[in-house]
Amino acid sequence: MVSWLRKRDYNILTVGLLTYSSDQRFQMLHQEHTNDWTLQIKYTQGRDAGVYECQVSADPPISHFVTLNVVVAKAEIVGDTDMYFKSGSTITLTCLITQSPDPPAYVFWYHDNRMINYDSSRGGISVTTDNGDTTVSTVVITNAQRSDSGNYTCGPANADPTSVTVHVLNGEKPEAIQHDTKTSKGHREQGMNASCLSIMVFVAVIQISRLTYGR
Repeated sequence: MVSWLRKRDYNILTVGLLTYSSDQRFQMLHQEHTNDWTLQIKYTQGRDAGVYECQVSADPPISHFVTLNVVVAKAEIVGDTDMYFKSGSTITLTCLITQSPDPPAYVFWYHDNRMINYDSSRGGISVTTDNGDTTVSTVVITNAQRSDSGNYTCGPANADPTSVTVHVLNGEKPEAIQHDTKTSKGHREQGMNASCLSIMVFVAVIQISRLTYGR
């Protein structure tokens, strides 16, 4: 009799052709008149990684240990988590899916909670996906409007989704806002430095006066 166990929690997964685990992703594969007893794990997940024991009922028992390493695909949208675009410009978002043994069956893009892969009401939206060692999925939105602002999510079939926030601006660019903030901060710092210098001069005058009168 051949059994498979998960060493992490000593959970008995299969005994013979029977599956003992409540997780139905585990299944024993055996071809009659052969010595092959294969443990199959469907829809593998990161938590499945670890050491598994194949145990043969004998006297003494025979065990063979197998270490399973699970490569988890990752998705990332290129750029900052907050992106700024001028009204009327073209929004281009690129999602990279890496560490994937096989290309994802699909890559869906969402604006807030609405899928935009096949958007027809807005118009001007296109999604392209190029599969390879690194899958590249790109969404292009022409003539950006304020209504295009919001959360954009790249959702591959084989990886956790990733998101960025898009801001469509009618006025000044965020760089200018940041510049103004830095300028104001610089003015405050200059004012503080000038005040400190004035105090130092005032203290020096008092000390000189004391020395003069002391004579």
